[in-house]
Amino acid sequence: MSRSSIRVGLLALSLSVLGSIAGAAPYTISKTDGGNWQTLYAQGFNSSLGATPNPGLVNGAPVYLSQFEFFKSGTADSAANIRLAILNNLFPNSPTVDNMTTTSPTVVGLSTNSVLTTAPIATGDPIAFTFNNLPLSYGSDYAAVFVNVGVDVGNGAPLTPVRVSALAANYADVGGGDFHPTTNYGTESQFNYATSNFISNGFFSTFSYAGDANFRATLQTVPEPASVGLVLLSVGLLTTGLRRNRNS
Repeated sequence: MSRSSIRVGLLALSLSVLGSIAGAAPYTISKTDGGNWQTLYAQGFNSSLGATPNPGLVNGAPVYLSQFEFFKSGTADSAANIRLAILNNLFPNSPTVDNMTTTSPTVVGLSTNSVLTTAPIATGDPIAFTFNNLPLSYGSDYAAVFVNVGVDVGNGAPLTPVRVSALAANYADVGGGDFHPTTNYGTESQFNYATSNFISNGFFSTFSYAGDANFRATLQTVPEPASVGLVLLSVGLLTTGLRRNRNS
């Protein structure tokens, strides 16, 4: 292949990447109207359920998680050095949630930041975790879990779920002492979209009627410009290399 053909190909790649940046469309999924003070382990979610604005994607299309937020409750917690793990299921079987490591097949990714403590965060303010364009599949189920990350001794670092101060759904008596969430992410029978503050036999035990934590996830339909910039940098370096080879 001639150098001119390669340059044309690189230019086309650059224009394609720049077009992707222009077409980037962030959207959120969320449930944020609860005022119940809790300490929680996790929240299940779907990458398309409640998408705002609707990105118009088909199930299975790639999307990219950039941020996930819970919201601080007034209940103190003792958790420290908290990271957020994204699982492909709120109820993994192998391994169970009390035996996960960073290499477990159920673990999709980890936040790039840690929250040292929630103590300085005001009640109602976000507990924010960032992700470097973590690839997800549109229309698929996931779970966000507060964890401590242990030391990797060769088989993956252990992930220990921890309870963190977070707001959750309000409940109201619908008659006869039967309390239901006043609002719900999903339906009252979709326990894969629920929150948990208890682990039993290696599984998260969810709130009754699939009650939820307050949460908000921000996703992109294409990678954010920071990652796209790396692609453009690589294209630039390749072009420079071709120019140097030609001059030599």
